[in-house]
Amino acid sequence: MAELVRPGVRAGLAAAAAAYAERRTALLDALAGHGIDAAGRSGLNVWVPVDEEQPVVAGLAERGWAVRPGEPFRLAAGPAVRITTAALPVADAAALAADVAAVPPARGRTRSA
Repeated sequence: MAELVRPGVRAGLAAAAAAYAERRTALLDALAGHGIDAAGRSGLNVWVPVDEEQPVVAGLAERGWAVRPGEPFRLAAGPAVRITTAALPVADAAALAADVAAVPPARGRTRSA
């Protein structure tokens, strides 16, 4: 616990939290721009509802993105993919969102893309 009160540690943690929030928000905003209603209020991941997980995972892999099917991470939610944004550059959020929109349609779409 003493490590957390050392000078600079809290500032470093705050900077990391801000960077992760910026990456997550950039992807959520980019997905929303394609009419995809994804979720991710905190943390390192974005949850994107889909009709079927495996075709979306495979389609994104063909486009160079590694995402996880949601099944191992859900209790009662429907099918989804889990996209980790921890290392996603903000500049790449728009390209990833466009590729998500190009694979089989997500259930969470709010409007036609």
